[in-house]
Amino acid sequence: MSTSPKLYILPFQKDSNEKVESAAVFALTERERRKGSGLIVKQPEEKLLFLSKVGYPLWLFPKNHRTLIFDGVNNSSYSIIYTEIPSAKQLLQRLESSVQPLENYLTFLSSYVDYFQKPLPQRQFTLNGLIGDLDFQNDFTVYNKEAGEVTHETTSKFFLLKPSLDERAIANILAASDSLQSTLKEEADNLSECIKQIKKTTNIHKTEIEYQSEAAKEEINAKIKAQTEIVNPQIAETNKQHNQKIKQTTRSFNNEIQSLQKLRSKTIKIINKTQTKIKVYEQEAKAQENKEHLIYARRWRNKIKQADSDLTDLKRKLKNLENNIEQLNKQKVQEIYMLKSDLESEIERAWQPIRDLEAERSTKMTCYRQQNLKMIDLETPVVDGLIKNLGSWDSTKDKFENLGAEGELDSPVLFYMPFYLACFIVNNNKRYLIVPPSTVGYEGFSSKLKGALGISKIKNLLNPRFKSIALFMRKIQELIQQDAQLENQLYVLGEENNLLKNSVFQENVREGLIYLKQEGWLSSKEHQAVNDQR
Repeated sequence: MSTSPKLYILPFQKDSNEKVESAAVFALTERERRKGSGLIVKQPEEKLLFLSKVGYPLWLFPKNHRTLIFDGVNNSSYSIIYTEIPSAKQLLQRLESSVQPLENYLTFLSSYVDYFQKPLPQRQFTLNGLIGDLDFQNDFTVYNKEAGEVTHETTSKFFLLKPSLDERAIANILAASDSLQSTLKEEADNLSECIKQIKKTTNIHKTEIEYQSEAAKEEINAKIKAQTEIVNPQIAETNKQHNQKIKQTTRSFNNEIQSLQKLRSKTIKIINKTQTKIKVYEQEAKAQENKEHLIYARRWRNKIKQADSDLTDLKRKLKNLENNIEQLNKQKVQEIYMLKSDLESEIERAWQPIRDLEAERSTKMTCYRQQNLKMIDLETPVVDGLIKNLGSWDSTKDKFENLGAEGELDSPVLFYMPFYLACFIVNNNKRYLIVPPSTVGYEGFSSKLKGALGISKIKNLLNPRFKSIALFMRKIQELIQQDAQLENQLYVLGEENNLLKNSVFQENVREGLIYLKQEGWLSSKEHQAVNDQR
């Protein structure tokens, strides 16, 4: 970068008392030193080789109105899992050549129905050095407010680890991140453009289909109207002719039936008269028989026989008349039905061209409607798939844009976070202990209980101020045993800046141990044992 970054250093403890801090760290270090043990095989005792105060470099970089925290020693990394968006360039190119005619557009949609429904591959992008732990970011946002500018005085008892990750390297990392985001955004923009163009093309074809449908409908309606103007007079004339035939037929049958009904009435009257005569004849015959005028009685009996014979003939004639009337009524109904059926058939034949036009109109309307529905059915999964893929970009974009903590810096800043590094050695085997930024002498319930029971409280002398930063330091402690280059750097600098050889530190420890003893953190025995190791 063109200008040197501002350098800040953080305090080990807030409102620190240097003497108490030095004594507490030394006492805890001595407690953690392995004193040797074993009943059968005696384990050798560790030696405290050096105790140093280290400034661990952390870069704060402004990005998207947020602040990214980078591990200056590059022992951290943060990976973003993102969804790889399928390329839409080919789709856009094919769409441009398939807009017209409709058949080409439908073929285009068909070929992409399942294309954007497939599971999308997951990819990983790693930002080397970035600390992405949210708890660490939140804790450090609070912690860095206590920082002061690096001066000779503030670092006189420190050694500052030189960052292996410089501004240029971080800028390159962020440039790679920006490049990936740019590529993904370009693909996302292509997806958005695809959605826009597909919807636009669909609407164009939908309008064309509706226009063609309406035009076809109007054309056939005009033909139907013209045909109706021809057919209606024909039907009116046919109705007139058949109505006349029906009237004539009805009149003819009614006249004949009426004639037979008159004859029937006349016959009924004669039958009634004959029946009356027979009754009179029977009365006369009985009267003559009572007078024993047998000849006259016989004459009346003969008249009765003749009247009965006439009555039988009359009833037979009446029956025939009634049958004939009934038959004529049936014939009239049948004739009229046939005439009406003929009329309906002729009307239907006259209407057939119009019926054909209506069927043609219905077929065309169905065809246009099915074209529209087919297009929508093909478009829907393609657009839904595009929207789904576009949603994956929104998720990925949030992951990149929400990196880091809230707040923005004007330029990159380098912070040094303090910790104490102790190196123990036994049989040429080195072991390291890191003491993270802590609160010194906080007496919680556990400490009070231990004091009441006479148990050592040294372990509770130092309480990590931030859990996430303590975990970060623990990882560094583990990494020292694995990374030879880091271990060698810390070892060399640790020996060069060994506080055990610093007279001011030694005096601070001495006075601080007295204070801790007076405050009840150390028993007399513990005070003596720790003090003897100075």
